[in-house]
Amino acid sequence: MLPRTVKWLLLTLLLLSGQPRPLAAASLQGEVRLLAARAEPAWVGQEVELYLELWTDGFSFGDQLFVLPEVKGGFLLQGDSSTVKLSESRAGASWQGLRYTLLLYPQAAGRLEVPPFEVRFTARAGFGSEPTTFAYRSEPLAIEARLPPGVNAGDLLVTTGNFKLEAKWDRDLPGEGALQLQTGDAITLEVRRRAEGVPGMVFPPLPVPAIAGLGVYPAAPSVGDTVNRGELSGARTDSVTFVCESEGSFMIPELRFQWWNPDQERLAERVMPALMLEVTINPAYGADEAAVEPALHVLAAPLLAALVVVSIATVLWLKRSRWAPRLAKRWLSRSGARPHEERRTGRLLPLNPRT
Repeated sequence: MLPRTVKWLLLTLLLLSGQPRPLAAASLQGEVRLLAARAEPAWVGQEVELYLELWTDGFSFGDQLFVLPEVKGGFLLQGDSSTVKLSESRAGASWQGLRYTLLLYPQAAGRLEVPPFEVRFTARAGFGSEPTTFAYRSEPLAIEARLPPGVNAGDLLVTTGNFKLEAKWDRDLPGEGALQLQTGDAITLEVRRRAEGVPGMVFPPLPVPAIAGLGVYPAAPSVGDTVNRGELSGARTDSVTFVCESEGSFMIPELRFQWWNPDQERLAERVMPALMLEVTINPAYGADEAAVEPALHVLAAPLLAALVVVSIATVLWLKRSRWAPRLAKRWLSRSGARPHEERRTGRLLPLNPRT
């Protein structure tokens, strides 16, 4: 039988052996990796997943911080803030890792490079130990992108297997012929685009034509992204209003929307046909504004003649009337003017009376 003191000592050692052993803070190591999810070239506009991985041989992570750089010829963004926990063994030591998923959308063919950027995080050797701060710069990462056939270089391209387009006018259009309108009428076009696997920023803006005789007023676009279970979907809504300013025949040109389907490797296209407008004069349009100027001309001449007649009559009456001197004297007295005293006080008196 072992003494009770020895039993308590063995039990304490057994309990302590089950807890993680804190390491010295100086022995902690860290690492940062940036790599592409796949090695083959991507299509222009196609979503490319990049993995940013943080590694340490410590016990836990904290205070992760990084700011994504601008990529020349593409868009780089972080889809969401979720991470994937990783682990691996290196030379018999256990390393822990965190993986962030970044999304790159090439907009130019050729070699794109993600420049280095700073990554910071802290790690602890064990429970209750002081955190160790790590600061690294990622290695540059090159991505190859190719331009789909039939696409013009420099155009914003939407590359997706699921594209939806809704375009409508706020008026009922005739089956054939031109839409009959009058001066002052307005017609608005609204275009909604949505695609999976791309952000809303890759949708090209709606072209705004310049048409003489029509006022063209585009509204600010609405751009938004949604993330559902890690899948990104982008949307953009544009609207433009055309106001009939003069009579005549006008044509609003057609709109072409293209997108590349990477699964079928096919360039899809949807065309919104041109719209013909036949505008006639609306007698009520601008009638109030047009009537103001003639009315001013009609009233100006009589008012001016009356003012001249009254002025001449007043001057003649004052010259011939015996009341004119009295009125002048009364006005001078009320205004405080004293013409006779001005002669006596015209000279300045000296400050010293003796001189």
